Amino acid sequence: MGNIDPDMQPILDGIAGRLAALEEVARPTREAVDLGPLTTRVVKLEAAFSAMAAALADSVQPETEPEAPADALPEGYRVMSALARKRGDEAGAWGATNNIVMTTWRGGAGTTGDPSLCDWRMDGSVALSYRNDGRRSGVLQVANPKFSSGRIGAMIEVLGANAVCAFFTYRDDTEKSGGKGKEFDFELIKRNGEVVWAIGIHMPKPGGGVVSSEKVYAPLKAGVHQYEIEHGDGFVAFYIDGERVAKFTPADVPGATWDLGHEMQSLFSVEWHQGWAGWSEADYATNQGKMRVLGYKG
Repeated sequence: MGNIDPDMQPILDGIAGRLAALEEVARPTREAVDLGPLTTRVVKLEAAFSAMAAALADSVQPETEPEAPADALPEGYRVMSALARKRGDEAGAWGATNNIVMTTWRGGAGTTGDPSLCDWRMDGSVALSYRNDGRRSGVLQVANPKFSSGRIGAMIEVLGANAVCAFFTYRDDTEKSGGKGKEFDFELIKRNGEVVWAIGIHMPKPGGGVVSSEKVYAPLKAGVHQYEIEHGDGFVAFYIDGERVAKFTPADVPGATWDLGHEMQSLFSVEWHQGWAGWSEADYATNQGKMRVLGYKG
């Protein structure tokens, strides 16, 4: 017979007690008591309870497949929680090395950073969400070190493609472009009904403004992937999972100042953008735009 479910044991003990009482009552009269039928019932009950316990154990649903652990990162990457997280309105947010700042202001695209939409997880990753009321988003900005040359990267998983998930670098070249800045972008858009990465660069233009390159498009793949931006001597290149998907040179931004000398900030966001990004107001209103950042190299 299988193991008895602990919850059933008190019931069986009670039946056994009743059997013993019957035996005590039977002794004074010295009448034979046929306990066979009752014993048979007890045995059947034990078997039934054991079967019920086994069925309940089998019916327990397995845990859902866990997300990819943030500690399974390529060489040179750090889990996001290894960076000291600060709010943008917190004293000392910008001074220390390796701070990651949850912004609290409205960005140029029209989305306000909201730290409550940065979901820091037990595995060290962080999920950024978009909310259409007030056009709010979890936005992260790496305070230090800044990016000037070489290659930076992030391990990213898009969890909801209903807004502009973005990984980009930026510098506010106010003195050169009247407040618009140098920018290198991975931005998730909808193009001809397909969700794709729009990859491009913007460089400052003498006298104000910027010159933007043509976009290069790469398909969005499910799961966690490695996205990298490389700033070299006379080029900016973009990589997905180690494969170069775009490369830009001064010829791609004619009339711009090819700015190689100024450091840039690295940012992550899920934003509202105007019509060029292809997302409709109905898309944004679903509040399903979401991106998980597992690790960063910079």
